[in-house]
Amino acid sequence: MSACAYTDDEAGPATAPPASTSRPAPPPPPTANPALAQEQASNQTQLDRLLGPRPSDLVLGGSGGLVGDGHRTSLPGIPKGRYKVTSACVGVSDAALLITQPDRRGGSSHEPALKCGTASSMTVNLEVGQVFAHLVPMTTEPGTAAVAGFWMVPAP
Repeated sequence: MSACAYTDDEAGPATAPPASTSRPAPPPPPTANPALAQEQASNQTQLDRLLGPRPSDLVLGGSGGLVGDGHRTSLPGIPKGRYKVTSACVGVSDAALLITQPDRRGGSSHEPALKCGTASSMTVNLEVGQVFAHLVPMTTEPGTAAVAGFWMVPAP
């Protein structure tokens, strides 16, 4: 049998550096355009005036920007009935509010057109079930600060 002897100045077995599991930091978010933010806030204030105060019997509602594919909201279930929908938009000439119940046989859809700068109301009949609402621009105008909103309450 032979014994192994090592001296202090010999290199030991090579070790690999630890594997890196971290990823590079994501880029910082884009800086906000203060003028655009101010214009959107002004449009939202005007929209809030057009729609009036939030109704106490609100079933579904919301507001948001119309950039891209617009603003969406939904409700998982709604009782069958008649509902009054008040909607408005500011910042572009035209928009639409799509109210759909896709789980209905053949689906059901209501699509009031909105002339921006004024509020409009309509009554819709809805069945029991899920309801989707989608506010969309109906123009090719840039409208980067455009906003739209709606309230849906039980109809009298």
